[in-house]
Amino acid sequence: MILTSFVRKPRDLLDDFELNFWSVPFIDTDFSRLFTQTYALFMGLGRWNLVFNSQFRRAALKNRWVPVTTAETLSYRKSIKAFASVRLRTRLLCWDEKRFYLEQTFFIGDQVHAQAFVQGLIRGPNGHLRPTEFFQALGVENKSPEFPPHIRAWISSMNGT
Repeated sequence: MILTSFVRKPRDLLDDFELNFWSVPFIDTDFSRLFTQTYALFMGLGRWNLVFNSQFRRAALKNRWVPVTTAETLSYRKSIKAFASVRLRTRLLCWDEKRFYLEQTFFIGDQVHAQAFVQGLIRGPNGHLRPTEFFQALGVENKSPEFPPHIRAWISSMNGT
């Protein structure tokens, strides 16, 4: 995934970024279903896919920036079975003064099997970057899309408000 990203034109951060994979028995699954921890591993790959296939790539490599997850919530709707062809969609939803918020959805065909919401930040050698610092370094002036109500509710629940 990382190697192929270097021959592709970087895409906008607000695009959908997709990865396709097969759930492999005894590696990703037990006899029948995807392991819980495997969802997290694929979600990490989905976030790296966003980094290396977006306009973020060059700045991330130059400045040694990495995405860091600070919170996530994952809802399972249907099990992902062994040998399933899975599509993972990662999208940047919005950001505030401190964090970025992403949605990651696991599909089989057009059916949602699991959905996660991720809160994260960018970490560099000198510490955390605020989203405004990140966009300034990219030379881009981006305003966050409107926060979806369910993301606002999730943030409130984490802050105890």
